[in-house]
Formats: sequence, C-alpha cells, structure tokens
Amino acid sequence: FEYARILKGLQPKVFVAENVSGLVKGTAKGYFKDILAALKACGYRVQAKLLDSQWLGVPQARQRIIFIGVRNDLGHEPVFPKPLPYRYSVREALPWITRIKVAGEYEDWRDANRPSGTIVQSDGARNSRTAYFATFMVEAETDISRFAIGREWDRLRAGEKGKYLNLVKPKLDRASPTITAEGGSAGAASVTHPTERRKFSIAELKRICAFPDDFVLTGTFAQQWERLGRAVPPLMMQAIAETIKDEILCKLK
Repeated sequence: FEYARILKGLQPKVFVAENVSGLVKGTAKGYFKDILAALKACGYRVQAKLLDSQWLGVPQARQRIIFIGVRNDLGHEPVFPKPLPYRYSVREALPWITRIKVAGEYEDWRDANRPSGTIVQSDGARNSRTAYFATFMVEAETDISRFAIGREWDRLRAGEKGKYLNLVKPKLDRASPTITAEGGSAGAASVTHPTERRKFSIAELKRICAFPDDFVLTGTFAQQWERLGRAVPPLMMQAIAETIKDEILCKLK
C-alpha cells in the first residue's frame, strides 16, 4: 500500500509490481484483491498474471505474480510477455558439469592459447569427451557433507526431494527448482548441485538466477545467496520491460 501511495503521487505512464505466487493461493486471495483495488484506485487499468521465469529465458522454475498497470488516460490495456517455446536446463546453464573428475579434481585440458571458458576436445586417451573450462570459485560454505542433508543427498535421485523441506537434487536436463533466500545458510535444506554433494557456488547460482557472470555481489556467502534468492531474475524482468516498451509505450501517440 506504500507502493500505491507513491504510484498515486508520481503517476507514471506504466507501472510494474511483483509479489510471491502465494498471494493468489489460499487465504491470501482476499489480500490480493485489496492490493488490486488499491492499484486501480490510483487511476490505472491493472492486470495481474502468474509468470514462470523458466518460460522467459531463465534456467530456473520461479513463479511470481506480476502486476502491470497503464494509466487510464492512455487508453491501453496491460500486456504481458508471451512464453518462449523452449526452456534452458541446468546443464545448459552450467556446461562445465560435464567435465571428468580425476582423483577428485578436474583435469585441466585447457590449451594455453585458448581463453578460459572455451570448449576443447579431449584426446583419445580421455575417451574423446568434450570438456568445458570456466574460472570460478567453489566456496567452502557449499559443502554439505557434515550435515544431515548431505547424507540425505546421497540417497536422492535426480529430481527427487528429500525428507527435509526444500532439499532437492535438480535434474540436469530441466530448469532448476526455485532458489529460496534461506538456502545459503549452513546446513539448511535447499536446492543442491545436481552431481556433487554440495550446494551451488555463487558463480553457478548467478547463472541459475540469470545474472551476468561479472555481476558483483558483496557480503557473506549466505548474504549473496539470499539476494539472488529474493531477486526477480533479470532476464524475466527484461522480457516484461521489453513487452511494455514494444506493445504499450512505443504505440502511444
């Protein structure tokens, strides 16, 4: 309702607001109707839609209620982005997962003349498999071996949820399950790495959440994880913003 107060004072041509999917489920529906009424009372044509980021270029299933409002005097209805005909998987977001481990370490097959991040072909002695090289750090806080969730992780198959709330091992060929803000806490059940007994590193998590590789986060591991877990994925917001620009703002007289 503070948002509505500011909206009423500023009166932009179009506004976007978001909230969690639970706002339209169960007993929260009444609160949702109050919010919708408050936004409309500011002088806008308002619609709300449940969007899933995995259909908007993000390798993560993440539902959000998106409110879009167009000022009444402009004569346009709100427009939402159309879902893409494809989804990106964890494997596509993190191609280095396909590298081969030797004695617990990743072999460095990188050619000295190739920059980090290039794809190279291994020789015959290594079964002619393709390796991907990327420079990133795996923080010590990712290790779940000493916790009960680590033992439970060993029993999980790909795509399965554990007996601990929110513990899930992602499928490589699907979008990641939703990343929650609490997942960075030590021992907390959350989405894990699909093939190693650990959580995603921050570098990997940025890709799962559709942030640029060079986006700088500060603070502790848990604080960085929390920010990514609370954020609307940038590619999701880009799709929303481009739709508003192309279908509403560019068509105003």
